[in-house]
Amino acid sequence: MQKKKLIIIYFFTSLIWIYGSNYLVEHFVPASYMEILARIKEIFYLMVTGAFIYFFMNKANELNESKEDQQRLSTLINSMVDFVNFKDGQGRWIEANDFGLQLFQLENVDYRGKKDSELAEHTDFYADALRNCEISDEETWKNKKITRVEEALPLPNGSTKFFDTIKVPLFNPDGSRQGLVVIGRDITEKRDMVNKLEEREERLRRTEKLSVVGELSASVAHEIRNPLTSLKGFVQLLKVEDERHQFYYQIMLDELDRINHIVGELLLLAKPQAVKFTKADVKKLLKDVISLLSSEASYHNVQIESRFPNVEMTIECEPNQLKQLFINIIKNAIEASGNGGMVTISFKKMEPETISIVIEDNGCGISEERLAKIGEPFYSSKEKGTGLGLTVSFKIVESHHGTIHFESRENQGTSVHIVLPILQASSVPPHQDNKKQPSLR
Repeated sequence: MQKKKLIIIYFFTSLIWIYGSNYLVEHFVPASYMEILARIKEIFYLMVTGAFIYFFMNKANELNESKEDQQRLSTLINSMVDFVNFKDGQGRWIEANDFGLQLFQLENVDYRGKKDSELAEHTDFYADALRNCEISDEETWKNKKITRVEEALPLPNGSTKFFDTIKVPLFNPDGSRQGLVVIGRDITEKRDMVNKLEEREERLRRTEKLSVVGELSASVAHEIRNPLTSLKGFVQLLKVEDERHQFYYQIMLDELDRINHIVGELLLLAKPQAVKFTKADVKKLLKDVISLLSSEASYHNVQIESRFPNVEMTIECEPNQLKQLFINIIKNAIEASGNGGMVTISFKKMEPETISIVIEDNGCGISEERLAKIGEPFYSSKEKGTGLGLTVSFKIVESHHGTIHFESRENQGTSVHIVLPILQASSVPPHQDNKKQPSLR
């Protein structure tokens, strides 16, 4: 269309020049100069039209080169797996690559010349994200320097992508805004890898600690038990013969029993137990444990509520170890609930072929700091606790190829989620994933 206009203008301008100049020469120039002026007029016309043709040819070449550069730039940025966006000094989009358009669901939108807030009207899901981009751009302009920030962008499928975003402000010589270059690199996989490395490290730290505890336990536990048996026997003898100090003897016996219990837990950690799996009904195991702990629950004025499906749930396990696991967890829940508390126990079948047992209380809860260390040997929030009970519980879950994690908030309660396979594989149990024991809510 532009070319046609130029041709028409050139045609009519040429006609006006030819006929107009001829008229002026014929009527106002002496005959002796007419031939010379005619030649000069023709040469002038050729020079002017040549200059115009040369000018327009150069402009056409520049335009073609500009289009080729733009095409090359478009090809380059569209081949990138990063989000690339060029904006003018007012924040209006000039160019964006396909990755960025797909990311913000703007593939079919004429985005050029529009601000982020205007484009937000074309995508409901990313409307807030685009408006926040405009705010972030303004901060970059004010800072007048390259800014770098890690941003989280939720996706419609429920997952989240993380971007290392760099914003480069460009200014004119007079200091006015010229443009803005935005590059966002997807670092989701890198971030996941860093998290896994922090976990692949946490697992080693926990394993080394358990190894040290095991070696210490093996060397100390047996040496403690022999004199412990003698002490307990003599205290029992004194209790029979001396009626005046019965109260003190009973305290001594209780403390000796507590030491004996701790030694027993140390031995469990020191000596790997050969697990022989048999089939057992989880509902029956839980009911047995509830009956065993009912008197302790009554002592603390705590109610135990069981929510079991009306079906048997048989799994391959070591029944005594699972009983020990449930006793440790439920007993902790009772003690945390306090006067008038409630402990709820439930289980259900899950896919693929696993069972989930949940033990909840409405007690004092656990702080995030303590929750991060739960299960470590000799770490306990109880005044007289050793932390070995939960350490043993984690080992039992590990030996059953299961997972255990805690969710808790202070003064709101705690829930323990145990997932066990219904059928046991013949492979050696893997190390417990520390991020699943515990997991913060």
